[in-house]
Amino acid sequence: MSTTRPILFATDGSPSAEEAQKEAFVLAERFDAPLLVVSVAHAAVPAVGYAGYGYSNVVAEMTEAEHKRVKELLASVAETAEAEGVHCSTVAADGLAVEEICKKASEYDAQLVVVGSHGWGAARRFLSGSVSTGLVHSAPCPVLVVRPRVQSVEQAAAA
Repeated sequence: MSTTRPILFATDGSPSAEEAQKEAFVLAERFDAPLLVVSVAHAAVPAVGYAGYGYSNVVAEMTEAEHKRVKELLASVAETAEAEGVHCSTVAADGLAVEEICKKASEYDAQLVVVGSHGWGAARRFLSGSVSTGLVHSAPCPVLVVRPRVQSVEQAAAA
């Protein structure tokens, strides 16, 4: 591993991302590599066909709330990294998660992408999509998918 090219940690703030965060910190520290933390804002938009009064205001408020969440998440990860002695920089992005993470990995010449996995079964991945699977197939560098250490009963049932 290179000591100049960053390790990119992609996070959405979920419990599975917490496991990946620990692994990203260990790798960055072990290989004395900079850590780049990326989070992609993905504001939910009200259902199609909703034409109620103030629709654009609702969308604007939801988008603003998502940007605030991402900013706070990145600040929290950076604070934790600094407390653990890991040099860290953060980037917020907007758009489709897989595309934006791959774009940032290319822009920053990342040597590795670290991402969590929810541990969902095939049916749930089909319905919800999978950022980790998308990254494995699209990233410009190797991808480390960190699975949850303890699988909940709900996740096991979905498998």
